[in-house]
Amino acid sequence: MCMNPSSRQWRRALLLPLLLTAGTLAALAQDAPGEPPPAAAAARARHPRESANRIWFHPLPSPAAWPNGPSRGSQDFLGLFEENAAWPRAMAHVGVVGMYAGWIAAAGDQELQRVVAFLKAHRMGIEIEAPALQAQPTCGSGVEGYVPWGLSLHDFTLAYLERLKSLGAQVLFVKVDEPFFFGTVVADPRSCHLPVEAVALAVGQFAQLVRSVYPDAAVGDVEPIIAAAYPPGVVTAIAEWHEAYRAVTGAPFPFFFADIDFSDPHWPVIVKALEGGARQRGTRFGIIYIGDELDASDDEWADKVVARFQIYEGKGGGRPDYVLFQSWEPHPVFCLPETHPATFTSVIDAYIGPR
Repeated sequence: MCMNPSSRQWRRALLLPLLLTAGTLAALAQDAPGEPPPAAAAARARHPRESANRIWFHPLPSPAAWPNGPSRGSQDFLGLFEENAAWPRAMAHVGVVGMYAGWIAAAGDQELQRVVAFLKAHRMGIEIEAPALQAQPTCGSGVEGYVPWGLSLHDFTLAYLERLKSLGAQVLFVKVDEPFFFGTVVADPRSCHLPVEAVALAVGQFAQLVRSVYPDAAVGDVEPIIAAAYPPGVVTAIAEWHEAYRAVTGAPFPFFFADIDFSDPHWPVIVKALEGGARQRGTRFGIIYIGDELDASDDEWADKVVARFQIYEGKGGGRPDYVLFQSWEPHPVFCLPETHPATFTSVIDAYIGPR
């Protein structure tokens, strides 16, 4: 989820590596032995605000951790899930760690088991970013948010969810990858350009499929906030989309994340209006804090993330229910240690510092 075509291409690679076989998708790993809760879990118990899963962390796995996946990512991704990993302060405040559906399906048994065991021991939940639209013979394949024609959305979804279930993973949230934008709005001629009600129905059916494996998981929405892409205005368009979903499914989205075009100088005002509208509809509001695709270094990327949450929540008075620190961009290359000012976990430390 980002704002230029090259980044979109990377996003498609993140969600659904096309080299997966049916055997890989269905592979199940054995449960990991339990570990005693570490100090970070005890620290989180002293922070009731964070116990409500307010802070989410979704780094990009490294090529070494993602067979046939993207050629970039945090080099020390798997180091996050080692005993005594160098992010105890951020760890104590992060309630949810994100995973890409494609990575869950492609990861080796040992790597996935290690990550799930770590999160269980540290009492962190999981959010999954996943496609919810099925491509057709004439449209959808190669477009973000769709499972390509020839691969079943139903089977793919059940495979990665059941793989996690077999490990005892706690999936709290599933974030549907921009179905309204890529199903209806985007100008890409490969999109199916479905009526909004058809997209709502497809997402509702996907949510039912998720809950067949994880009955208590919240299935919510994320959409790109690009003002020029929505003719009636982005705030109005998102409101109409969410009302259509409620009308078709009988319930509002439990949460909504804004994937922001930070190049728009008016983004804080737009996002503040989206936050207010979501609350009026009974939907929890989340914001993705990220740097830019063309950042030249981890330092530049981290500085932009910090500046953006200071603008929105400091100067702008924004009060998101959830904050998601995520990257699908070339940076940051390193997540650790949190004591270095340019790493991914140091950005989370900067966020929790004033709190």
